[in-house]
Amino acid sequence: MSNFSTHSNPEQEQLIDLGYYLHLIKKRWIAIAVFTALTTAISILVALSITPVYRATATLLIESSQKNAISIEEVVGIDTRAAEYYLTQFEILKSNQVAKRVIDKLQLTRVEEFNPSLITKEPGVLDSLKLQVKSYPLIQPYFLEHQEVDELAIEKSLNRAVLKNFKSKLTVSPIRKTQLVNISFESEDPELAATIANAIGQAFIENNMESKILATEQATGWINLRLAELKQKLDNSEEALLSFLQQQELIDDSGISALTSSELSNLTLRISKAAEKRIETQALYNALQINSDTTTLASMSLVSNHPQVRDIRLAESNAEKQVSELAKRYGPKHDKMIQAQAQLLAIQKRANTIVQKITNGIEKELVSAKQQEQLLKAELLNKKDEYQALSVVKREYDALKREVDTNAKLYDLFLNRQKETSATSDFTSANARFSDYAMEPESPSKPNRKLIVVLALVASAGFAVVLVIVIDALNNTFESARDFENKLGLLPSGTLPLVKDRRYKKAPIDAKTFNDEKFRIYQESIDSVRTSLNISLFNKDRKLIAVSSAVSGEGKTTTALNLAYSFAKLERVLLIDCDLRKPSISERFGFPPNRPGLTNVLLMNIPLEECITSLEGTTLDILGAGMLAPNSQELLSSKLFESLVEKLAMKYDRIVFDTPPVLPVKDAFIVGKLTQGILLVLKANSTSKSVYKHTMTLFTKHEILIDGVVLNQVATARIGAHTYNEYAGYQNN
Repeated sequence: MSNFSTHSNPEQEQLIDLGYYLHLIKKRWIAIAVFTALTTAISILVALSITPVYRATATLLIESSQKNAISIEEVVGIDTRAAEYYLTQFEILKSNQVAKRVIDKLQLTRVEEFNPSLITKEPGVLDSLKLQVKSYPLIQPYFLEHQEVDELAIEKSLNRAVLKNFKSKLTVSPIRKTQLVNISFESEDPELAATIANAIGQAFIENNMESKILATEQATGWINLRLAELKQKLDNSEEALLSFLQQQELIDDSGISALTSSELSNLTLRISKAAEKRIETQALYNALQINSDTTTLASMSLVSNHPQVRDIRLAESNAEKQVSELAKRYGPKHDKMIQAQAQLLAIQKRANTIVQKITNGIEKELVSAKQQEQLLKAELLNKKDEYQALSVVKREYDALKREVDTNAKLYDLFLNRQKETSATSDFTSANARFSDYAMEPESPSKPNRKLIVVLALVASAGFAVVLVIVIDALNNTFESARDFENKLGLLPSGTLPLVKDRRYKKAPIDAKTFNDEKFRIYQESIDSVRTSLNISLFNKDRKLIAVSSAVSGEGKTTTALNLAYSFAKLERVLLIDCDLRKPSISERFGFPPNRPGLTNVLLMNIPLEECITSLEGTTLDILGAGMLAPNSQELLSSKLFESLVEKLAMKYDRIVFDTPPVLPVKDAFIVGKLTQGILLVLKANSTSKSVYKHTMTLFTKHEILIDGVVLNQVATARIGAHTYNEYAGYQNN
C-alpha cells in the first residue's frame, strides 16, 4: 500500500499523453531548431552543388490501323487490333535497338555526359608508377598482349555503359485514353536533350519501316520458292485423282455413297430391337428361375397380365367370395359349403396349370429371341464384308480429292500474294508520326532546389522531434514530476529543484540553505512536501516520519534536514540521524565529530539531554548518530531504541528520522516498522525505473507503507514555462 496519488482509471493509463510530448518538444526546442537549421543549411549547399538537368519532350502519334498497301503485311506484320499493340510499341521505343541507333547517329560515345572516361584527369602517383613499370623492355611485351584484349573489352564495356546511361535518362510515358506517347529525355545540355528526344521518335519510325521492308523482301523470296513447290504438288495430285477414276471406272463418288447408306442402318436398327427383346425375355426368365413358387410367379406383372390368368383369377376371387358368404350361414360340413370349397380348389388348380404353361412359353420365347439376334448379327457381318471394298474405294477417292482441293487453295493464295507484293513492293507506310517535336527547354527540370530545401527542413524537424521522443522513451530515469507520472502513472508527493551554487559543487547541502533567501524556491518546494505529508497523514495519530532512498547519493539526508526545518515552523521537531553506518547530520550542522548522539544513549547510557542539540531561534532539536557502532541493526531493532522513541514522542510534536538507503542495507525497514511508513527520495535523471520498482517490491515484501515519493534535484524550467517564477508574487507575501 502507499499514500501517494495514482490514476484511478486503468483505461487512462493506456492513453498517450500528448500534452507530455508537447511539453517535451517545447523543452528541447533549441536542440531541435539547431539540428533543423544545420540540416537545412547542408541541404542548401547540396542543392546548389547539383548540376542542373534539362528535360525535353516530343509527342508521337502511333497509328492504330496502318495503311497496308499489300496484304502480305497481314502475315508478317503485327496485329494492330490486339490490346497489347500499344504496350508493344512503347516497349519498342525503350528498346536497345532504338537507343543504339540514336547513339550511333549522334555519336554520343564522344560526349562527356554519356562517356565519363572522356573527362581528363590529372594522373596520380599510382598511375605514374604503373606507366613507369609498363615502359620497361622486359615487361612491355606482356602488357601489349593484354592491351589488345583489353581494348576490345573496354570498347564493349564502354558501349554498355553509354547505353545504360542513355536509357536511364529516357522516359516513355503514354497519354491515357489517347494514341499519343511522350518521349522525354534529360540532359545537362538543353539543345542536346531536344535533339535526342526527336531522334528517338525518328529512330522508332525508321526502325519500324526497315523492319517492314526486310519482312517484305524475305516474304517475297519465300513466296516464290513455295509457289513453285505448290504448283508441282497440285499437278501431281490432279494426275493421281484422274488415274484412280479411270482405274475404278468411276465418274464421281455418288454411287459409292448410295450403296453404303440404307442397308447398314436398317440392319443395325433391327439388331437393336432384337437385343432389347432378348434382354427383357432373359430378365424375366432369370426371375422365373429364382422364384419357382407358383404363387410368386403369378404375382409377376408379365404373368399376371396374361388374359387367361386374369380370367382364372377373377373366377377364383368370386369362388372365394361365395365360400366366405356361405361360411357365415352354414357350417363346414354342409353340402353347399363342401361344394363351394371343391369349386374353389378346382379353380386354383387350373390357375396353377395356366401359370406353369405361361412360364414354359417364356422359356421358348427366350430361345427364339436369341436365335433371331444371332441371325441378324451374322447378316450384318456379311453386309459389312461386302461393303468393305466399297469403303476402301471411297476413302481413297476422298483422300485424293482433298489433296487436290488443298493444293489448289494454297496455290491460289500464294499466287495472289506474289502478284500483290510484286505490284506494290516500292510502297511502305509508317506506323507513327510526330504530333509535337521536342523544343529546347528554357529552364532546368532538376534539381528543384526549393523543394529539396523544404523537404530537408520538414524531414530534419520531424526526425529531430522523433529522436527527442525516442531518447525520452529509452531514458529509464525520471526527469520531472510529469515524467514520473507518464512512466509510472503515479503522482509524486513533491519535487525539489536542483540547487546551483558554487559552494555546493563539491560539498553537500548543509543547514544554511533553509534560511538563505537565495534558495527561496528550494524552501518553497520543501514546504510543499511538508503540506503533502500533512494532508496524507491527516486524522492519523502519527508523529514519526522516516526519510530514506533507494541508493546512496539521492539526497535523503538533505531532504530530511530541510523537511525538519519546515516542520519546525509549525511545531516542535526533533531530527534523529539513524544512519549509523555513514552519519552526516552532525556534519551538516557543523557539530564536532566526537559529539555524543544516539549510539551513546543506547550503548553508554549517556543522558539524553547531553546528546540533543537545540538550534537557536527555532523549535528544531538535533540528535546525531554519535559514535560508530558495529551492530547498527541490533541497536535499531532493540527494545531500548523503541522505548527511547516513545519517550521522545511524548516531548516532541514531530520526529524526523534520517535512515540509510533501502537497497544496500535493511536498517530503514527496521525504522519504518516503528514509524509506520517511509518517505522515499529519488534523484532525478539518476534513479532508474527498475531500481524504483525493485525498491517498491521490497517495501511490499516487508509490509512497509510509502508515505510518498520526493523527486530530488529536478532541473528548474526556464522562465516563461510553468515554474516557480510564475508564482513569485505569492512567495514574497
